[in-house]
Amino acid sequence: MYQRKPAKFIGALAAIVAAIEGALLLTRKTAEAAPITVVSLAKEAMDLLIAMAEGVGAILEKLDLLDVIIDKLDDIITAIKGIPGGGGGPGFPLNTETFGAQYINCPVAQPQSYPLPNIDIPDGFEIELLARNPAGANTGIIYVSPTQPGASGNIQAWPLLPNATIRLGVKNASSIFIGSTVPGEGIYFAVEQRRP
Repeated sequence: MYQRKPAKFIGALAAIVAAIEGALLLTRKTAEAAPITVVSLAKEAMDLLIAMAEGVGAILEKLDLLDVIIDKLDDIITAIKGIPGGGGGPGFPLNTETFGAQYINCPVAQPQSYPLPNIDIPDGFEIELLARNPAGANTGIIYVSPTQPGASGNIQAWPLLPNATIRLGVKNASSIFIGSTVPGEGIYFAVEQRRP
């Protein structure tokens, strides 16, 4: 991880400060020894010391800004780790302990539609639906919708062709409704679960 105020920059600043203090001390000693004579650094030397001090100051200001950015990133990472399902690595939620899988069929064809069971889906995970039945591939279309009327038709629904899949990032499986064009066909679904 980034080391704040790296030693090389602190060392450079200390060297510049020591050089300025040395020059001032030399000026003071010379002035004390001969009060009439004033000793000063050459203009080029003073300009060089001032430029070095300003350069190091600019670098340290940028490092201060970098400190602020790193602190904010640390806050974000801490917040992500506090979210259920968060903090499993950059961009990935933590793994769950298990998963649930089930088959749901539509005993009656559309316009009848059916909700999926009440199963919570952890944050960062999705439920996956597969248009298939225990006897093999479906022959009709399964319409998937967030509403019961939507799954009863084909306008406000997603058509799942035989053996097609869809993944949905919803909070609960019960917010999904399905309707089939062929009675008795349905979907398999799978979703990660946390043990209570």
